Amino acid sequence: RHLLNAACVRHQKPLVAGAAIRFDGQLSVYDTRDNDAPCYACVFPPDSDFEETLCSTLGVFAPLVGIIGTMQAAEALKLLSGVGRPLTGRLQMLDAGAMEWSEIRVSRNPSCSVCGRRAAQAAD
Repeated sequence: RHLLNAACVRHQKPLVAGAAIRFDGQLSVYDTRDNDAPCYACVFPPDSDFEETLCSTLGVFAPLVGIIGTMQAAEALKLLSGVGRPLTGRLQMLDAGAMEWSEIRVSRNPSCSVCGRRAAQAAD
């Protein structure tokens, strides 16, 4: 994901990211065409010590993959058509065991190793 994120930042293309593991899903849009928006690495830094979780080891609730994938498609269509409010700057999380959504705001990290220089470049 980090290579894809870096390519999206470099070419100023939005990244519609989704993930699913066990009964937990998440979804966000990282659209760095907006200088205030975070990139994927702002939220999940590549040099962090996140515990590696694999679907092949932990499993995934099969319908969850469809739910997250459908939501990703909806976000992509909203971006392409310019309709609605995309999930830029927001991370939605689904607890499929309880079928409850929660959402947090995510901010741009000015010292991000991937997109931290873009505000300075935009000012030039």
